[in-house]
Parts: sequence; C-alpha cells; structure tokens
Amino acid sequence: MTKDRDYADAGILALRHRYREVQAAQLPAGREIFIGTDSVPLRRESLFGGMCSIMLPQSMTDMDDTERMVRYPDRNRPPVIRTDADREASVTFSLLPPEDDGETETAAVQLAGLRSDMKKIWKQNIFYDSGEVDADGIPVAWMDCKAYCFDGNLYSLIFLFRAQEQTVLGNFHCSFPRYDVWKPAVLKLLATVQVQQGGEFRIQ
Repeated sequence: MTKDRDYADAGILALRHRYREVQAAQLPAGREIFIGTDSVPLRRESLFGGMCSIMLPQSMTDMDDTERMVRYPDRNRPPVIRTDADREASVTFSLLPPEDDGETETAAVQLAGLRSDMKKIWKQNIFYDSGEVDADGIPVAWMDCKAYCFDGNLYSLIFLFRAQEQTVLGNFHCSFPRYDVWKPAVLKLLATVQVQQGGEFRIQ
C-alpha cells in the first residue's frame, strides 16, 4: 500500500513539474527565462553600434580572441560571438552583404534561399523546422538543423531579420543532446529583437 502511495505521489509531483514547465514555456521572455528547469537572468545586448538589440542570458559573454580563432578558423568569422561560461552554447551575429540586384527580400525569402544553399553544400546535415517569430512587428525568420562535427553532433538554430536596410544573420548552436532544452528558450529570445528606426528603437 505504501509503495502504491509513493508511486502516486511521485506521479503527482512529476505532473506538477511538467505543468510548471508548460506554463513557463508560454510566458514571454522578460528579465529572466527558463532554460530547461533553470531560471536564467537576461540582459539586453546592443549589436552593430546600436542598429539592433536582443535579450540574451547574462551568462553569455564575449568569446576571447584566441578561442574565436580556434573555434571559427575562417577569416570571415562572425564579428559578434557570445558564449556561456561552460561553453555549452554560443550565439553569433553577422551582417549579410546587400543583394547584387539591389532588391530587398523579406527575411523569410532570404532564409529559404540560405536553407537551399546549405542543403547543397552540407548534404550530411539534417534539416528540421522553420518558421517566423513576430518581434512586435519585426519578422524574425528561423530554421534549425543538426550538423556533424569532429567532437560530436551540433544543434544549430539560424535566424534572420532586417535592420536599417541590412540583414542580420544569427546562429545559435549547442551540443545536440541539449537542443530540446535550448530551442524553446531561443525562440522566445527572438521575440525580444528591437530595431533602431529613425534614431529611435522600435520598442516592443
């Protein structure tokens, strides 16, 4: 009888824990965010001289120059690289060059083209979902995939948004076993994007 009661109590606790997780997942990012079951404080990060900004975990800081060269050996490495203390997760930001024809495509169209190009180059990658997050009227297009690396599988969530006639490319990545913890949190963070327009930020 005691074993049955213990089992029922454990089941109730598990359901309550799951209920709290579901509630947290539905809340927008504010001063903190849940990454798995951990509540993590956030701060607003200004990018590219104040052109735009996004909320990121306070634990994410600038990657030092030596580590940048090791982890991103290409000369065209992203100019903005933030990583957490244990190097479990990182996010990078770059500006895409303007289109040759001078036409302005939406973030979703640009991302679809990028996805198509990536499939041709990295045929071993597995591509999953794609979608669009509304950051108070600013469309942030995203897609995610699994990449194979020398030291294990990598989860990557790539996103694009327009800022002052330019396109910002972001790439969040972490070890693949942690993707289910990070993915819902990153999608929430995309909704905190702000873009400066006419000398002022377009505030959410």
